[in-house]
Amino acid sequence: MAAPWSALFSAIPWSDVIAHAPTVAKGARKLWQKVGKHHDESTTTPVAPDAAAADPDARFGTINSRLAEVEARQQDSAELLAALAAQNAELVRAAEALRRRVQILGGGLLLLAVAFVASLFR
Repeated sequence: MAAPWSALFSAIPWSDVIAHAPTVAKGARKLWQKVGKHHDESTTTPVAPDAAAADPDARFGTINSRLAEVEARQQDSAELLAALAAQNAELVRAAEALRRRVQILGGGLLLLAVAFVASLFR
């Protein structure tokens, strides 16, 4: 038994989705910019192996700064995923509530059909 799309969309808490959309979009944009910036930097500025081998302190500092960038990107990704997971959970709850309503309505429709058929044979 398929439910009409209008009933499906009316059960979704659009106010919550719309309220969280700017936060998710901002986080996604920030993450995309960081990933794109890091990709551009890695392709345009190769590290000279002789310079890195000559100064271990500079190499260590470079590795530390890259590690800090990776940790910051990982934190941003985790926050974005948490926001998306919360929205997904809300949508699942709404879909489950809608499924229950459809089952109840289906049962009520079945009872009405049985009552109608019974009234025809009286």
